[in-house]
Amino acid sequence: MRPLVAFGVAVIGLSVAHLARDAAEPPAEGAEEPYAPSPAFAPIVSVGYREVYADWLSIRLTAYFGGQQSTAEGLATLTEAIIALDPRYHRAYEYGANAMTIASSGVTQATYLRAIAILEQGMTQFPDDWKLPYLAGEIYTVDLTTTDAKQRRAWDERGTLLTESAIRKPGAPQEAAVWVAYMQTKLGKRDQAIRSLRELLLVTRDDDARKRLLDKLAQLEGADSAEVAGEIYEERRKLDARWLLDRPDLDSTMYILLGPRLVPGFDLADLATGGADLAAGPPVGKDYEVLEPLE
Repeated sequence: MRPLVAFGVAVIGLSVAHLARDAAEPPAEGAEEPYAPSPAFAPIVSVGYREVYADWLSIRLTAYFGGQQSTAEGLATLTEAIIALDPRYHRAYEYGANAMTIASSGVTQATYLRAIAILEQGMTQFPDDWKLPYLAGEIYTVDLTTTDAKQRRAWDERGTLLTESAIRKPGAPQEAAVWVAYMQTKLGKRDQAIRSLRELLLVTRDDDARKRLLDKLAQLEGADSAEVAGEIYEERRKLDARWLLDRPDLDSTMYILLGPRLVPGFDLADLATGGADLAAGPPVGKDYEVLEPLE
């Protein structure tokens, strides 16, 4: 076993040295696509040094993407191998998906769907990263094209949902809510767009974003933006009063998400029996047989 491991380390060492030379000189025109093992085979090739091999492929990905003749296929195979080796390699998801969709050549509908699959894997690993669903939503709504109306609507709905989830994550640009509202209106969900904008206006602290959100909300409601701003201010004042009285231990955004405290107002036994008194009352149900007492 030791000779095998030593051999594996040597192979990786030589590969890294070769890669360093490649990185210094980006691929020339007509250069072949870089080799990358399949996601299933990559862990075997790494002989246990998965993170080292992932780092090596990541450097290769950066060098190849910086060349003038990068292909979507070459970038995709490198990215998929990296995340198969190290699913917690955070940078690989967004960087790889972006690189694939703006490669020098070979970008097709299949490339976009492949990039989305990579981003969805990243979402499961890093659920708080707003950039992953945001980019996936952009690909769904902007990059994917079709003449099939049903498919177009399905992609728009999925992309809008992803973008809406992205803008609710820490650090996300709130002005993206204007795009979400536009897409929701396009999909016939005007009331949902209005609710989403009003909810975001209650928590947005960015003055520039607030102005754009107010303008879009006023447009959807057919009202004056100053009037809408006054309504939002009053809603915020009432919300703050309830928040400070009810759950001051939470921040205001979390209070909006969780709502007021649950008031204990039911008995678990009543919940289980539907309020029927099983001990003193008649059997539950309409049809039952009354039995005479035994003598």
